[in-house]
Amino acid sequence: MNVLTHIWTGRILVIAGFLLGYNSLSATVTHIGNDAFLLVGGTQTHSWHHFLRELGGDFGAMAAILVILFAPAGARTRVAWWVMLILMIGFYAPFWVGTPFMPELGAPSRSAEINHLMMAIPALIGCFLSRRHFA
Repeated sequence: MNVLTHIWTGRILVIAGFLLGYNSLSATVTHIGNDAFLLVGGTQTHSWHHFLRELGGDFGAMAAILVILFAPAGARTRVAWWVMLILMIGFYAPFWVGTPFMPELGAPSRSAEINHLMMAIPALIGCFLSRRHFA
């Protein structure tokens, strides 16, 4: 069987993208308490609120994507694949959604931008490679 058409190729790429997100998560933690990253209200506790809210949403999206991707063949429908894609777009789009209109909403450095790409590209490729396994 061609490695590009195997369901495990898609699964491994998605998991790799999620694991590469650890760098972004740890960078977010280091932003807390940094005056350059204070949010509305200017308090560090509000930064923690946003971090924990993002963490919950991110882990919820990742868990849902993995449930869909590892579902038995009979449960992998076209609708499930579309839900997985929409969850991924919701997960990764905030990295770039504001950039064309408000550059200050983009990644704070080239290193952060590269990290965002390293997270998103394998997972999205994995999603599209696995599409054929969703009847």
